[in-house]
Amino acid sequence: MALFPKRVRLGVAMFVAALFTQPAGAELATWDQTRVTEIAQQLAKACDAWRLALREQPSEQIGSGDAFDEFGLLQKAQVLHEQSGALAGHLAEGKGHDETRDLYRALREVVDDTDVQAQQAELEEPTLDAWAQVADLMRQIAPYYDPTALDESKQGAGG
Repeated sequence: MALFPKRVRLGVAMFVAALFTQPAGAELATWDQTRVTEIAQQLAKACDAWRLALREQPSEQIGSGDAFDEFGLLQKAQVLHEQSGALAGHLAEGKGHDETRDLYRALREVVDDTDVQAQQAELEEPTLDAWAQVADLMRQIAPYYDPTALDESKQGAGG
């Protein structure tokens, strides 16, 4: 006997499928292995620079001054460093969109979480500049993985 009724399992399956379904008419940028690899390698370097800049940041300016906030942002910086390096490495090995999509999605989630936390911190200019570089490279790579990113860039170019 199943733990959940069939209609509940079906509902959960439909919800999960909807999470990974692209909106109608949404398209990805044409895959360019060389370009995506180049951006990912730059992103890995930028994430490392962000991690190092954050470590040099006076600790009382990270987050609310709470040791937990400081640790959380530093921990996210380490995760970004590791995940961006993994994405760049897989792309450099010749793995394409399908093989690297989940790595990108995990990286995107950490970037989004870090962005929220970084906005709440009182960061100095070098640290802000390092984060801006990470954010810019994520914007550059996003259209290859996220169809809504390409739609947004078209709207920005046309308006």
